Amino acid sequence: MARRLNLLSTAVLTCGALLGVSTPAGAAEPAPEVISIDLLLAGSYTDAAREAIAIWNKAVPTIKLVEQDTPAALRVMEYKTARGVQSHVNIKGAGRGWVYLEVGDAQLYKPSRIVVHELGHILSIPDLGPGSPCSKVMSGAWGGADCVNDQPDASEKTAVRDFFAANDVGDRVPWWGSGLAAR
Repeated sequence: MARRLNLLSTAVLTCGALLGVSTPAGAAEPAPEVISIDLLLAGSYTDAAREAIAIWNKAVPTIKLVEQDTPAALRVMEYKTARGVQSHVNIKGAGRGWVYLEVGDAQLYKPSRIVVHELGHILSIPDLGPGSPCSKVMSGAWGGADCVNDQPDASEKTAVRDFFAANDVGDRVPWWGSGLAAR
């Protein structure tokens, strides 16, 4: 509902601008879509998760990831497998679900890049696949172990902004469950 009201207010302001009607000085932009996140189980990834939260909040000001100290609809958890790699997500709607961070991945890749990538899935962006460049955080492991870029590029920022302009937190992420892996 809040997103729809924000869209309505944006449409009204746009129409006003087209008609030459000015907005009052100091008129506020619509409030960002708030996504509560907890790091209670993040373990050794806690600092990297906080960095990733700050990166996404700066990259897409229309959303705001807010850490809380009680369980949230978006949770981050460190875990360990015998294989030692396999960070991934389980999406329960846009901005909701679980981010699972495998401890072995942090030995191979920059931890903040891992978390930015996995949060990108939660924020609606799928993996790019083999051959995708390091400049894209959604290239994930395909960017290579020497890739330390943890900043979403312009198209990744736009994808998240556009998704949340048309959808609310909790809405279905269209590609999730379609057979595309989110790793």
